[in-house]
Amino acid sequence: MARGSWLAIPILLAAPFAVRPQDLRIQPDIAMAEAAYRDAEEAWIRNDPNLEKDLFKINPEDARRRIRHSAALRDEVMSKKQGYLDLLIQRTEQTRNRLAQSDTGMIPSASLKSDLEQQQTRILGEQERLDELIRDLPPGDEYLLVRRPLEDERQRLVNLQNNLAQRIRSLDSLDKAQQAIEGARRDPLAEKLDSVIAAWKEEKDATIRQRAKWATIYSSMEQAVSAPGNGRESSASNASAARKPAPAAAPAANVRPGGLTGQWTYRSEAGAWSGYAEPAMVTLELHEDGGVLSGSYTARLAVKSEAHVVHLTLTALRRTSNTATLHWKSATPAAEGEMELKLGGDGRLLVERSQSGDSYIPLGSEILLRK
Repeated sequence: MARGSWLAIPILLAAPFAVRPQDLRIQPDIAMAEAAYRDAEEAWIRNDPNLEKDLFKINPEDARRRIRHSAALRDEVMSKKQGYLDLLIQRTEQTRNRLAQSDTGMIPSASLKSDLEQQQTRILGEQERLDELIRDLPPGDEYLLVRRPLEDERQRLVNLQNNLAQRIRSLDSLDKAQQAIEGARRDPLAEKLDSVIAAWKEEKDATIRQRAKWATIYSSMEQAVSAPGNGRESSASNASAARKPAPAAAPAANVRPGGLTGQWTYRSEAGAWSGYAEPAMVTLELHEDGGVLSGSYTARLAVKSEAHVVHLTLTALRRTSNTATLHWKSATPAAEGEMELKLGGDGRLLVERSQSGDSYIPLGSEILLRK
């Protein structure tokens, strides 16, 4: 009887009802919460993919309206994701509590393993869906704002899938030990469930942090379109220029001499970086010798709960007057990768670490200013 009762215990996506004497409560549906989150994410992706490209080409009021709409959609995505994760945590904690209250019976390792495998299958399906969305995005920097969160989401799904796979292997070992030692029943399984709960809570904490970061990014975009001297090509200014002659073309004045070469440094400001956290320091030096662009990159970059000091030597693979793809090499640790540079009309340099052969040197980006 005890074993039969254990096999009926719902975990994660199991039975939608939790029954107690004279207290019937309908539990929120995890599948519906996940569907709402995925629908919100797709609505944000498809809403305004050309926003960054059009930002300084359209009327300021139209730009602010589009920014606010995109910000509201993105906040809805993060809100729906947080609610979905709350349900996963709640359902797993309910199972964990029932386990702690049980005095008899064998641990239902086979049933728990089956539930975890179903969850793993669903995560793999979501990973494939994100891969398709990333592949369908057109190339170009204007889609970078969409591509990065999708790639971050895919990496988190990979990490969660690996965590679940480890829990499944642990349940296999537990089942074998359980057959040999009847006394080893509760604590090992409780630890496995605690690990699953901890993984979901970590994902929820990351979602809360990202929600605040997205709000900051869109706020910075709105401030940028409202700032004077941002290089906007409005119809009013064009009409004014047509009525009276101008002494020189204004847009070219924003491009500084020297192109990509010179010394560049990072200065803290909202929306000027992406990654685990804001870099503590970044210095980039570029010079040209015999037509070949090369240099060095030194930074103190955040990686989860710590910071890594990074020293890279750089050599250009491809370049134009205001863009370059650099191959970087690190001695400690021994690693290689690629870095993309793009010089904006305002004289700021976007640096993106697009490929890395070692997780010690994280992917991410920052905006640098000429020293």
